[in-house]
Amino acid sequence: SIKERLHMEAAWLQAQIQPHFLHNTLNSIASLSEIDPSRMIALIGEFSHYLRASYDISNLERFIPLEQELGLVRSYLYIEGERFGERLRVRWHISEEVAVQQWKLPPLTMQTIVENAVVHGVLARTQGGTVTIRIVSEAESAKVIIADDGAGMDPEKLRLMLGSGQRTGKGVGLMNTDRRLKQVYGQGLMIDSTRDRGTTVSFVIRKMA
Repeated sequence: SIKERLHMEAAWLQAQIQPHFLHNTLNSIASLSEIDPSRMIALIGEFSHYLRASYDISNLERFIPLEQELGLVRSYLYIEGERFGERLRVRWHISEEVAVQQWKLPPLTMQTIVENAVVHGVLARTQGGTVTIRIVSEAESAKVIIADDGAGMDPEKLRLMLGSGQRTGKGVGLMNTDRRLKQVYGQGLMIDSTRDRGTTVSFVIRKMA
């Protein structure tokens, strides 16, 4: 029963690829075909990888390799970077200890958080901002930290997002991710957010056999 529920929730997340994201990406590809064919080819490649990774059958498994999830996130950020240019800046900090270990995590965990940081964080401000992705090793676990310096949230909005209140927009994806993490690790998302200063979301993953 638990396995079936996890499968359903992973399938639900796969279905959350918004039609406007697909439409806008195709428009970007069409525009680049006229002004920069080499960038168009690169964008097509990343878009293809994003779609394959999003609908990969392994997303119905309980865990996937961390590197697989990072590949999806990198493709997503590349696509959005082509669309929004200097409005979206990305910083990566992945410790060497993490890179050499075989970590696993529930599928589409990081992607949901990163997408929220981009769409509802930095792009919610005219000047844009920076998304920072940091992964550090902590003995038998690794901590994933995704931070943005975007619009941020007040305490009440944060409470509704992760509580039993409204389930609209970005709250649905984060609630789902929080619940899945709690099911497998006993600990969900840790969120610190301040309006007009940004949001930091972190969670812990553990070594799996």
